Amino acid sequence: DPWHAAHRTEVEEYTVDNTTKCSVFRTFQGWTALSDMLPGQGLLHVVPIPEAMAYVLLRPLLDDVPEDELCGVAPGRVLPVSEQWHPLLIEALTSIPKLEAGDSVWWHCDVIHSVAPVENQQGWGNVMYIPAAPMCEKNLAYAHKVKAALEKGASPGDFPREDYETNWEGRFTLADLNIHGKRALGMDV
Repeated sequence: DPWHAAHRTEVEEYTVDNTTKCSVFRTFQGWTALSDMLPGQGLLHVVPIPEAMAYVLLRPLLDDVPEDELCGVAPGRVLPVSEQWHPLLIEALTSIPKLEAGDSVWWHCDVIHSVAPVENQQGWGNVMYIPAAPMCEKNLAYAHKVKAALEKGASPGDFPREDYETNWEGRFTLADLNIHGKRALGMDV
């Protein structure tokens, strides 16, 4: 049951340390369009089949896959969906309809999704990505890591270690947070 999330917070993503995974528990993911978005201009594509993720996970166990092959899965990499191993899923990729500025679209965290390639770019399309991450022990632990990174001006975990703001004068600090920002970082308010 993809809606029963009781044990999802127990997943440990960092048995291999890298920046290709999100260590936050997300129930949904969403976009809010900041501009009009047209087909062929980087719209969201999804595989609208509830069982598709189970198929990706079980695919290496099927008879046509050599025993030493994991269908492209490798430590420290995102789960791939490829033409070689998942042609039916590639065929099922479906674009969402065009978006107008202010439109919002949400999908379950298990839905296979991608951003479509831009063909013959016609201006800029902008979206704000919004992960729905409920407060739970796992997400609180990540919030504390983000707080520690903010204090140092460092890149938070789950992101490339670029640390661009470490020595910036006047950078955003904990003192600049409002009550909602402090709560989001697990601070007592």
